[in-house]
Amino acid sequence: MTSLLPAWWRAYPRAWLAGDLTAGVVVTLLLVPQSLAYALVAGLPAQAGLYASLVPLLIYAFTGRSHAQSVGPMAVTSLLTAATLVRLAEMGSANYLALAIWLALLSGAMLVLLGLSRLGFMADFLSSPVLAAFTSASAIIIVVSQLAPLAGFRAGGASLPQLLAGLLHGVDRVNSLALVLGLSALLWLLLTRHVAGPLLARLGVSRRWAVTLVRAAPIVAVVAGMLVVQGAGLANRLPVVGTVPGGLPGLALPRISAEQFSSLILPAFFIALINYVQSLSVAQILATRRGETVDPDRELVALGLCNLGAGLFGGFPVTGGLTRSMVNADAGAHSQLASLVTALGMVLVMLLATSALASLPLAVLAATIVASVAGMVNFSALRQAWKTDRADAVAFVLTFALVLWLGVDSGIVAGMTVSLAAMLWRASRPHMVEVGRVPGTHHFRNRQRFNVERLPGVLFLRVDESLFFGNARQVRLAILRHVAEAPETRRLVLIMSAVNRVDTSAVAMLEQLDDTLAAEGIRFDLAEVKGPVSDVLQRAGVARRFDGRIFLSTQSAWAMHRSLSPDYCI
Repeated sequence: MTSLLPAWWRAYPRAWLAGDLTAGVVVTLLLVPQSLAYALVAGLPAQAGLYASLVPLLIYAFTGRSHAQSVGPMAVTSLLTAATLVRLAEMGSANYLALAIWLALLSGAMLVLLGLSRLGFMADFLSSPVLAAFTSASAIIIVVSQLAPLAGFRAGGASLPQLLAGLLHGVDRVNSLALVLGLSALLWLLLTRHVAGPLLARLGVSRRWAVTLVRAAPIVAVVAGMLVVQGAGLANRLPVVGTVPGGLPGLALPRISAEQFSSLILPAFFIALINYVQSLSVAQILATRRGETVDPDRELVALGLCNLGAGLFGGFPVTGGLTRSMVNADAGAHSQLASLVTALGMVLVMLLATSALASLPLAVLAATIVASVAGMVNFSALRQAWKTDRADAVAFVLTFALVLWLGVDSGIVAGMTVSLAAMLWRASRPHMVEVGRVPGTHHFRNRQRFNVERLPGVLFLRVDESLFFGNARQVRLAILRHVAEAPETRRLVLIMSAVNRVDTSAVAMLEQLDDTLAAEGIRFDLAEVKGPVSDVLQRAGVARRFDGRIFLSTQSAWAMHRSLSPDYCI
């Protein structure tokens, strides 16, 4: 029976208890306003945010491996949920909530299947620049989407043009009271983030507690907002959360049509992919701090189970939250006991405090969202991509623009397409150079970068990419171009040290190239063919064609051709 318990439970050191208890309480204070705020972003009732926060904490504590990962609603996930559902049902309707539940169930099931199938590598299809562009553009959309609630009115839209049009049309509905409360809360949150930390440090507060206190500032804004509304009797004069049903969530499996179900499949996949990338990134950051490693497939299954649990109990898609997890770690979390303490705190809130939440101004919630996601807008990845690889920079710009213009759901599809297209474009134009031998060594380098020895009539070419259908024609043309530029060539050696695989098209290209060169009286040799590539050539029968013309190393090919060319040049 004990083998079913997580490792941290089976051998729990008593010295961890104080840190886990403290972290659990601190994260509870942070999670309550976050869960309500992200439900607002998703267009769902406040209790959906509470439900999506409770069950995943319990599930991850027993299935996940990260010591401080805190799974629950997150800004980008909530925005993706809203962008998906707003086209399928009216926001705030029972059908809208039902679709959100099924979105969590579908994405959870996909994550579990991917994890069990050990397909965690699929997250690698989102390059870092594309993911950074998606996150930054999503943050801008979230901030703009919260300007209307911050001013006390509602304005719809899933893309930046739609949101800006909604803001312009709603200017005459601005609630000055809500705007004052919202801006006051936003000012408090920004001041605590940029001023409180250095001030607490000067007062002698440790960095760990200073960071924790600053990140727990939203709960102060929320409590202050509720007190102002209750004390001044403003509940009827500005938008508030309203009645939040008390009690714990029950099992929920609402009915939706087959057409709606099929409409959720593709969005659920992309939400699952984004959630996994985000959750895995957080887990890796936390693991690195403790010198630990992360099992991606185990994290896939754990996150999938968390989403299934959120959906079954009336929530919406969830993931590992960076801010919340870092607060958890900085507050002293040593194990997932901290998440169980947070879950207990959420239970107490649901049982005892939901009536107080009814008077929470939506403007204050909007302020907490703006303050938390504004820092996600980051163009450093674009600057780095521009210095490193211009194709990645183009992918960043295109993804960023498409997410803003089309919305996050269409934008992420476009971003992934751009990412894959950039990868295919680079692979289709492999780097190929003529090499020579560095004098007095067995090293072969690009003759345009180094002073190297060359054999007369012998051309040594190195291709720096695997060979497949997407680049086979380009490689053939590049080789023939090099031959045309060196008409004295009578022997050609293709160095394949960087070729990790070949496919049918590449094999056919090598055979055709051999025939073409032979017709011109040029011998075609191969060097440094790796084992997996050699196996393919053997199965395809090409190895017999090149019998005696495949060299273990470039040096052995050089030595053989050197014996045939007594005079060589430098």
